[in-house]
Amino acid sequence: MASTEWMWGIGIIILGLAMAFALMRNRSRTASEKRQTEAGTEDVYRAAQRKEDGKLQPEERAPRPLP
Repeated sequence: MASTEWMWGIGIIILGLAMAFALMRNRSRTASEKRQTEAGTEDVYRAAQRKEDGKLQPEERAPRPLP
């Protein structure tokens, strides 16, 4: 039977390979994914600014309905 040290070594190598595979697979993003990330970031910043200011930005104001 294999010794414990060999099992640890094999486990570390497998874990390292799995992490390397995951990093390489997720490293590149498409143009649409980049745009989606940027839009999400802007939404978060706008929400934080609204919370801080307590008022809406001009582009977020909805027209009032007519009576």
